[in-house]
Amino acid sequence: MMMKRVLLWDIPDEIMLVVEHPSGVVYQNQVGGVVCWQAELEGVLSPLDVSDDTVQRIQKCPYLSGREGISAEIADTIDTLLASEPGARFLKVDRTRLGKSWEAWVYVLIDSPESREADTASTYYGPIYGFGVARGVLTWPNSD
Repeated sequence: MMMKRVLLWDIPDEIMLVVEHPSGVVYQNQVGGVVCWQAELEGVLSPLDVSDDTVQRIQKCPYLSGREGISAEIADTIDTLLASEPGARFLKVDRTRLGKSWEAWVYVLIDSPESREADTASTYYGPIYGFGVARGVLTWPNSD
């Protein structure tokens, strides 16, 4: 059976999260600057509540256009920006997949509560529940 596919190249100028999950839906985006690589991941798409400034700062990191992989310095910058946003503190760049990340396609680790009821401390402001510790990708419009 063919997988259902959602093309993200016309998403608004914001950052979205694709949670890696066996959903039967593949999300695909054009990434990597001028190389226009077609990255894809099966999962669930979620918006992120981050400021316009954070979106712009993540998008303007010095990615190597047309080359796969991001540096530890870029990962550090993204982690700092995510940690500064209450709605994104549950995300961290996946250091084991730096070499597979691109501009507009950065692999992340996710730590979400198992349920909304389990979040008794009310310190979690993310949009997803029930995934626990998971993997995913941050994606946004390619700069090409």
